[in-house]
Amino acid sequence: MEKEEAMSLKQVLIDNTTLREIELFECIQSMEVAEVVAEGLQYNTGITKLALWRIKGVGTLVQALQKNTTLTSLVLDSLEMDKEEAMALKHVLIENTTLREIELWYCIKSMEVAEVVAEGLQHNTGVTKLVLWGIERVGIIVQRLRNN
Repeated sequence: MEKEEAMSLKQVLIDNTTLREIELFECIQSMEVAEVVAEGLQYNTGITKLALWRIKGVGTLVQALQKNTTLTSLVLDSLEMDKEEAMALKHVLIENTTLREIELWYCIKSMEVAEVVAEGLQHNTGVTKLVLWGIERVGIIVQRLRNN
């Protein structure tokens, strides 16, 4: 996706009140595009499910969801998050009160990232469905949930 296309998607995210699910697969390949799409996500008042696969700027996009009041399902796939991106997810897990389903597919490759995500999950009281697929260090996450 080029910046001009991202601007169009941003306007759809802001203006469209009927769109409920968005799945973005390999279409955000620069931080510049991620920042534009994130602006749209910040002001969106309709989506209930967001799925992001193999994209750049996941931390920026996830951070835009912190105050979202309609999102109930978040799917992150094949992203290999770094600590900064995991921190953005942690804050969403702690602050977003409508999130019910989290699917993490092949996103966590290090102990450091697993610990950050686990901390966010530990403080979340709304998630009722958690899918961990291809996740290294899953034991850390499970241990934290046991204490929830």
